[in-house]
Amino acid sequence: MGARYKLLGKKRHAVLDLPCNEVLDTFEKALVNTDGSLCGSVDRETGVFKIEYRVEPDKKDVYETYCMLVSLKEVEGDKTRIDYGFVFDRFLNLYTRILSLICFLVPLMAAAFFFLKFHLSSPKTLFLYIPLLLISAFGLFSFIAYKEKKEEAVKMVKEFEELLISAFND
Repeated sequence: MGARYKLLGKKRHAVLDLPCNEVLDTFEKALVNTDGSLCGSVDRETGVFKIEYRVEPDKKDVYETYCMLVSLKEVEGDKTRIDYGFVFDRFLNLYTRILSLICFLVPLMAAAFFFLKFHLSSPKTLFLYIPLLLISAFGLFSFIAYKEKKEEAVKMVKEFEELLISAFND
């Protein structure tokens, strides 16, 4: 997990009596073919999945800072251990906060620069400031008001466990 992810809750695991490659293929198919609220990506070399929770099942918007990390490891011959945990992505949170600040400050400074340097204050030129100020307002709104709620995303742990059970229930 390192410095990027903060574990929320307990790290959990499951052991399957299947080879790691078979588990990887089955789990990847189950994750891709799900029409529910889970989506994700896999690094096949390391066997690590990053699973995200959709805000609404029929939409593409996902919770970005709250996700699950799932790793597959081969143990004792033909058994596979699945370790998973609900995590908070610190770097992605910091990245979005910095982008929000940039989105707020750069257009505001550009508007102030044009207003003060070139004295563009006639009624015709005031309309040039509207897009800059709208972008700046959006940046301020996203910095202050937009926060992902852990309570909404924590539901993904139960849905992930249900996906595991349905995918490997043979």
